[in-house]
Amino acid sequence: AQSWAIVGVAAAVRRDNGSIAEARVALTNMGATPVRATGVEEALGGAALDAIASASERAAEGASPPSDLNGKADYREHLARVLTRRAVTAAAGGS
Repeated sequence: AQSWAIVGVAAAVRRDNGSIAEARVALTNMGATPVRATGVEEALGGAALDAIASASERAAEGASPPSDLNGKADYREHLARVLTRRAVTAAAGGS
């Protein structure tokens, strides 16, 4: 048996004076190849930590997630938004 994530998210955040100076976010299983969540990265550049939730809503922009036995495309988009919020919050040192 094999086991892998329906959607995977990796995030790296550089903070400066309490705000997010720079963020990098990558998603897997949202298309044929891993993709960068550039919409999230742009929304977070120079933003306060409380912008993470709204920026994460842009996680699925530009992705073309497949529908398969593990989940439909809209479910993967939902997971991308939720998991991006969690990953960026953790990377930024939040709880």
